[in-house]
Amino acid sequence: MIRMIIAAACVTAFTAQPIAGHLNTSAGETAAPGVATRHVLSVAQPLLVPEDGLLLGNGDLSVSVYQSRDQIRWRFGKGDVWDRRIDTSDDPKPPHIQEIAHGIAEEGWKCPPYGESEAVALKGTKNPERMRELCKGAPASYNKRPYPCPKPVGELALQLPPDLPGLRIRQDLSIEQGCLRITAHADNGVELRATCFVPPDDNVLVVRWELLNWTDQTRMGNGPPLRFALYRWADPDYRQFGQRFFAESGHGAFLLSDKDAAKVKPLPPPTVRQLTGRPVIEQTFPPDPTFPQGFRYLMAPFVSRGEIHAIPMGAVREARLHIAAENSGWLVVAVPSSNDGKGPEAEVARLAAAISGGRRGLSHFRGEHAAAANLRSVPCPPQKSGQSPISDQGQPAKWAYETKAAAARFWSHSAVRIGDPLLENLWYETFHARRCTTKAGKPPPGLFLPSTVRDFSHWHGDYHTNYNLQQPFWADFTANQLEVGDAYFTAIQYFLQMGRIIARKYYGTRGAFIQLSGYPIVATDDVLGAVPMGRMAYMTGWAVTPHWQRYLLTKNNKWLAEVGYPAIRECALFYTDFMQKRGDGLYHIFPSNQGEDGFTGDAKDYTDRAQVMQYAHYCLRTAILASEVLRVDADLRQQWRDRLDHAAGDDGKPLVRLTGIAKHFREANPPEFGLGRPYQPAARSTSTTPWPNVEADRWYAGQYPLFAVPSIRSGNLNPEGVYLGMKRIIQRWRHPNGLIWAMSIANYGHAGAWTETLGICAPLEEMMLESFGGVLRIFPCWPSEVAASFRDFRAEGAFLVSARWEHGAVREIEVVSEKGGPCRLYSPWSEAPVLRTSDGKTVEVSKPIGGIYEFATKAGQRYQIQRRPGSKRGLSPSAHQLTQNLQQARMRGEP
Repeated sequence: MIRMIIAAACVTAFTAQPIAGHLNTSAGETAAPGVATRHVLSVAQPLLVPEDGLLLGNGDLSVSVYQSRDQIRWRFGKGDVWDRRIDTSDDPKPPHIQEIAHGIAEEGWKCPPYGESEAVALKGTKNPERMRELCKGAPASYNKRPYPCPKPVGELALQLPPDLPGLRIRQDLSIEQGCLRITAHADNGVELRATCFVPPDDNVLVVRWELLNWTDQTRMGNGPPLRFALYRWADPDYRQFGQRFFAESGHGAFLLSDKDAAKVKPLPPPTVRQLTGRPVIEQTFPPDPTFPQGFRYLMAPFVSRGEIHAIPMGAVREARLHIAAENSGWLVVAVPSSNDGKGPEAEVARLAAAISGGRRGLSHFRGEHAAAANLRSVPCPPQKSGQSPISDQGQPAKWAYETKAAAARFWSHSAVRIGDPLLENLWYETFHARRCTTKAGKPPPGLFLPSTVRDFSHWHGDYHTNYNLQQPFWADFTANQLEVGDAYFTAIQYFLQMGRIIARKYYGTRGAFIQLSGYPIVATDDVLGAVPMGRMAYMTGWAVTPHWQRYLLTKNNKWLAEVGYPAIRECALFYTDFMQKRGDGLYHIFPSNQGEDGFTGDAKDYTDRAQVMQYAHYCLRTAILASEVLRVDADLRQQWRDRLDHAAGDDGKPLVRLTGIAKHFREANPPEFGLGRPYQPAARSTSTTPWPNVEADRWYAGQYPLFAVPSIRSGNLNPEGVYLGMKRIIQRWRHPNGLIWAMSIANYGHAGAWTETLGICAPLEEMMLESFGGVLRIFPCWPSEVAASFRDFRAEGAFLVSARWEHGAVREIEVVSEKGGPCRLYSPWSEAPVLRTSDGKTVEVSKPIGGIYEFATKAGQRYQIQRRPGSKRGLSPSAHQLTQNLQQARMRGEP
């Protein structure tokens, strides 16, 4: 059984009330002021694989909590734990773009996208071997080596009394507090209560436990009832891993010929070593350009009472520690790596000193941190009886308080309340996962969440720089979670570093070419130096979008100068030099395919492709705007305008010439988000057909945000259909830990928890607020009979927007201006809105131009926007008819 509890106020209908009251904690709750109603993800069934485990984490260290028959297991993951080896011994020399241009135009190269069959030259070639070695989709280092890839860190296991009959485990994850409570209850009354969390600044897991009712009458066995094991297994033989994976899943992703598999070498086995008088587990990695001295991490346990012993495991090359566990106590497992502080040994020494250095009470930490945290209670559900004495004093208590403080700050940034708990829970569950696994300044996850990866990953678990990498970040900035969203720029720095090499060596251009695939690794060359995948030019423009969107939503000129514009500039410089003027006086782009297409043998299929040209245009326009904001690079702006003014059309077709508002929105909308039209009211109908249809997600739901966001922005969708379609996606693809799966296990096996569908909150937020082009659209695509509100969503222009929808209409809006300047919006009502400041002063609203109203704002001021008395909702058909249709659909078994 899995359920999401909205504690203290589990409601599905709303009464009219102010926005602040609508979103704040209900009376009597213990969450911090401004935090939404507390959400608890409760699971009363075994979670048997890490990818289904409940998540804890601080954005750097993450933990997946799952179970076996009589164990509770904590699987550790860390974003920087990668096998960074790149074996290019069988790779061809990466091609210069002129070699590809010659092959396409003069020799008619034809090949599939992923190297499924041999390439052919339709016009003949003087060097067939070179053509064949290049046209593999990706080089041997990608196709025939499992590394680079992320690696699981290791596990902690709590051995439960194995003989207890009817042992049942329940888990309650308090999302707003970042804390997991586990209860294991047997038929004879024996009960284990454990609480665990990961503090915000130290990479440690803290576990507190208590065993109740273990007496001579309930005892089973002759030994102690509980013990912990901390372990890291040896890197497996790749052939054995691939064969076993195929046997279990039917998927041959990891099958290699004996010749190729023999070239794959496992990592050195983990070892147990002594550090400051305590045993720790160490895993080392070979030196590489990122870590010339090699990369290492440790797993170091600290226990309140009990001894720690190394267990001989040489026959299986495993490192294992057994930790004696009394009937109550606490355990801390530190996981420092070469990236942390002054190194893993120094981190263990620092943490050891903190744990043993003082036992100041919890009251001290409350006094020390209360002003910053604004809190009223300890972070986790309290034990009912027999608390371990260490739980309310010393370093664990400090970590507990810091965990709650950090969680309160995170959830104070924004909130939602939705009359349908399924959608509300989705938002909180998804951002909980984002918070656990992603953090500014730390390498973000690749294709799979770190605490859920297997020893080897599909597609190397890499960064794919189109939607796979970007999509998880789409909802972060709107949700005002900058500290999560900024991790994207950490990832893109690796691509810029490699991209400068590719641009200089293989394109002869300035700037940086953004490759399709990469890793959190310092590159010495192009890691994907083969075609068709390795020479696609549209990702360079795609990488620009988050940089410019982040600026538009914050208006932070300092960030733009230091982070955003340097990346935008490098991408624009690549296009500036790659676009070539021909005899027709126009700038063309050749060669480049789009999507993930192969070669057809026809040069026109790789000239001025629509996707490539659209991203080049967007990149150049963005570079012009950013340089104007910062008042730099006037000479480059002239070059960029020249390319835009004389660019060839998409796919040989003349460019669409728009003017006015239509031109503004088309150019302001990034290509991945559609064409960017002026606002039009949602296309409501009485239909209850879910959008998209069921075929859209039969085996792959990962692209849902990619086609949902532009479709919602188009204004052509029936909100009721969008709502029902999103519910169906959630119901079909949601796993017990709240994560939405990207690809089916039936097709791909147990691969790990997918990251790309963490972007599912983007279409949900898009249904509530849009601001592209600098104009607010409030609840542009929301179902009539589902009450909802949101608080402090971030909009273009550096505005924080809150709004409430009830009984088929927008009831009120509140806007906080961070930077000042004009605020523009489409009225959600049939007439001009009424505006007042927070102190009741009326604000003048301009006459609409193209349906857009505008008013001046002052930095720091709060504005109330309300419907003018007597204005109409403008909704059709009637809300009553829509309600009847939805009820009939549910009776037919539809979502």
